Amino acid sequence: MNKAIFFFLIFLVLLPLHMFALRPLQDQWSPVKDAKDPHIIKIGEFAVSEYARLNEVTLKFVTVVSGDIQIVSNVKYYKLVVTANNGGNNSSKNYETVVWVLKSILEIMDFKPLF
Repeated sequence: MNKAIFFFLIFLVLLPLHMFALRPLQDQWSPVKDAKDPHIIKIGEFAVSEYARLNEVTLKFVTVVSGDIQIVSNVKYYKLVVTANNGGNNSSKNYETVVWVLKSILEIMDFKPLF
């Protein structure tokens, strides 16, 4: 078998395994020590502003209510409950968001309202 084909097949097998490893694990979360920590606040602000930008809605960050953290393969996942104002009517609502952080790179994975 050609070496290039062999390595390509190995790549096709290992890529999905690597992507699975970068997902947060169910029920493996630990509470954050302080929801008012400036680093946690920065992540909450990012989540609200990124969600608003991607969905073309007006939301303004208010606070982080609570949060959990999980570390998988040097990637930190933050599951936060944030409060945000809808810019049009000043009503506040809580949202749950999941953000992954790798060094200085942040990426929003989920953002949904809590009822």
